[in-house]
Amino acid sequence: MTETLTLIARIRARKGSEDVVRDALAALVPPTLEEDGCIEYRLHAVNGDPGLFYFVEQWQTAEDLDRHLSSPHIRNVGTVLEGHVEDSCDTRMTRIA
Repeated sequence: MTETLTLIARIRARKGSEDVVRDALAALVPPTLEEDGCIEYRLHAVNGDPGLFYFVEQWQTAEDLDRHLSSPHIRNVGTVLEGHVEDSCDTRMTRIA
């Protein structure tokens, strides 16, 4: 049995762009949940920090995640968010216990 892939993505909005970033990220959820291999795709806002967002994702395989990252809605959000994101990073993990 193959272990699922978990990804935690952190996105920091530029000051004044919090609403733009939140809305653009939230719009990714419905189409992503329809993708093959998507087990979980949840967007979280950090309490007390309106510009900090996290995605918690689970994918059946790394290939499913790679396909997601090249999907039209992910490519398009890059254009929408240009100039609105201060920084972002992601961490890929496999559960071991």
